[in-house]
Amino acid sequence: MHAHYDYLIIGGGVAGVTAAETIREHNSDVHIAIIEREPHVLYSRVLLPSYLKGRITRSKLFLRTADDFTKKKIDIHHQETVISIDSQHKEIKRENGKVFTYGKLLLSTGGRVREWGKQEDQHLMYRLQTLDDADRLFAALSAIKNPLVIGSSFISLELAEIFFLNHIIPTVLVRDSYFFGHLLDEQGGQLIHENFLRLGIKADYGDTVTHIDQSPADTTHSASAEAVTTAGKKFPVDAIGVGVGIDRNLEYASRSGITCTEHGIQTNEFLETNQPDIFSAGDVTEYFDTISGRHRSVGNWTNAVLQGKRAGLNMIGQRGAFISVPSYSITNLGFQITALGDTSNHEGAIVRIDKEHKQYARFFFKGDVLAGAVLINRFKDKAHLAGLIEKQVNVAQWKARLADNSFDIHSI
Repeated sequence: MHAHYDYLIIGGGVAGVTAAETIREHNSDVHIAIIEREPHVLYSRVLLPSYLKGRITRSKLFLRTADDFTKKKIDIHHQETVISIDSQHKEIKRENGKVFTYGKLLLSTGGRVREWGKQEDQHLMYRLQTLDDADRLFAALSAIKNPLVIGSSFISLELAEIFFLNHIIPTVLVRDSYFFGHLLDEQGGQLIHENFLRLGIKADYGDTVTHIDQSPADTTHSASAEAVTTAGKKFPVDAIGVGVGIDRNLEYASRSGITCTEHGIQTNEFLETNQPDIFSAGDVTEYFDTISGRHRSVGNWTNAVLQGKRAGLNMIGQRGAFISVPSYSITNLGFQITALGDTSNHEGAIVRIDKEHKQYARFFFKGDVLAGAVLINRFKDKAHLAGLIEKQVNVAQWKARLADNSFDIHSI
């Protein structure tokens, strides 16, 4: 089978679907197709934790139906895998041997949870990247008694809360000396730790699992195995929640002359790759961020929506740079946590903390320009800070006061 599409999109997540729908809104006649590995129509990855916490039913996860694509004349090919791209002849080859040609191509292939653990231990591992991951954990929750959550990420927090709200007390194991070591300082890490303790959640730091012993000598625990750590500790486990980040789906892109790094498919500020008429959007993309002045990858839902829309417009000739202050927010275990902008430069970061009200902020800079922030229980500051970051406001005259809780940052 050989078919031609004016606009071909690989990846049926929210970035790809948003791009396809944006193109269709502006042109009713062109041929559009999406190729998607998963068997499901578009669903909300953001709401997967809510499904597992019992806050919504599974049916509420789905954002589109098959009829929605039919009505918009968007062909969608489920459970199909692309194995190569020929940018010279503008064609892609699928695993089933079929070839599609294209006028313009969008890569929105996302990522997958980083591999962790040995193959023989995978029956104990639970991830939270896809609907199938969520369904598998949902089916197992009633039998889990001793879960161990690995990692120091937003997904780790989600997994911990999923167990907690299902009346299962997890243990959290973190490689760093405190949670969110890449975002917080020690004071912020202590706030997270004290919240774990308040809820009865056990947390262990500065340690990693070396192997899983599936024949534990200690039979007094209702666990099917023991996780053994570098420090020699042994945790009885019957489930391990893996929150160790994602690897981007780059295989065929990197083999097709498209510039890729370990962080994703590299694009300019217009989401264009180095190959003509090939664009990239969503989690798989390492785009040039005009605000921070560097390439960066951002893996969250809002960013994927915004990039999908911008990519769709650029593909139809309404060319414009993708400009956005990336942010991720989570309300979890009684805390509201936000990461905003560029938080990579820890040198000279300024912290304000109000232990009594469990509030915390850490500000990151590029010279005297505010580049990013991490907020705990200070969501009211998010929009104002995002505006300062986007406008690249010089805050030199206020920096000395940022650590003072009595100083209102909205006055900047």
